[in-house]
Amino acid sequence: MNVPRDLDLGDRARALEQLKVRPAAHSQMVSLVMDILPEREAGLLAGSRQWPLLAARMHKIGESEGTHVVARHLNRRTADTS
Repeated sequence: MNVPRDLDLGDRARALEQLKVRPAAHSQMVSLVMDILPEREAGLLAGSRQWPLLAARMHKIGESEGTHVVARHLNRRTADTS
């Protein structure tokens, strides 16, 4: 994944734009996280400063391998009790 040198994680909308995550794709990634993870964890994840980077990575995986692969990775997080 190419990360722009001037990536501004303080400006979420700009960061998502810089990472080429369109609003529809972003909404899809947030929905996927909210559907799979417990509410509190999903909110913390989607609200984190690093979220644009994770959303971009999830989007890239979703485009190349399908959103079911992203969902499978998220489901493994819920199964981990450590």
